[in-house]
Amino acid sequence: MNMVQLNQSNSDNPLMYDLCFMYSLKCDLTCSFCMYNCHPGIDEVLSLDKLSVWLKTVDTSKIASFGVYGGEPSILLHGYAKCMDLVNHLDKPHFVITNGTWSKSLEKTKKFLEFCAKYKMHIVISGTPEHRAHQDRRIIEALAKEHPNAFRLKPKEENYHAMGRLKDKIPFKCTQKCMWWKKAIRIAVLPDGCILLQICDGIYPIVGNMSEPFRLIDNRIQRLRGNGFDDRCPKYMEI
Repeated sequence: MNMVQLNQSNSDNPLMYDLCFMYSLKCDLTCSFCMYNCHPGIDEVLSLDKLSVWLKTVDTSKIASFGVYGGEPSILLHGYAKCMDLVNHLDKPHFVITNGTWSKSLEKTKKFLEFCAKYKMHIVISGTPEHRAHQDRRIIEALAKEHPNAFRLKPKEENYHAMGRLKDKIPFKCTQKCMWWKKAIRIAVLPDGCILLQICDGIYPIVGNMSEPFRLIDNRIQRLRGNGFDDRCPKYMEI
């Protein structure tokens, strides 16, 4: 498989971004901890036309990597592939985050790996107990052993966020991550076009949308980080 390591030198620069596309929140599972309330009945998808227009405003010198997740990418590969087609000409590493359910089917595994190979994806596979129950761990661990630089298997224990299905159900412990995070900042384009900031211990804030040029979103993020998000931290949803 022709994939790349995700750890690039520019990933350690807090002025850089890991720009992600959440083409859909549709998922083949309904996990109790899901921070995005994903489930099989979701139909909304990201507008590729609007994404194409917005990407023209993005300063790609500030992009450390491109990623995709949702939802579960393996069940809508055609849509995620179209997202990647818009940026595949750029010399940036790519990654995908998946629940690994494709591993239960040889046909789905083949199609998913073909997708990952085409776009040189670094593959991050969830290891939560709810996800493991729907995975073939023998397949996943064998793949990771054969291609150690292309796969990262997440542990069973994860830091769950007080959002989605866990909103108001788990305590929120702020470590001021928005202030001390010294690596590239992950932002994600949601299916409705909003931009999600993902360096927070609790509720990921919305920091803009695709109706705004990237430079405005970039300036807003850096200003808010510098001010510790003012009095809007930690419970606000929109800025």
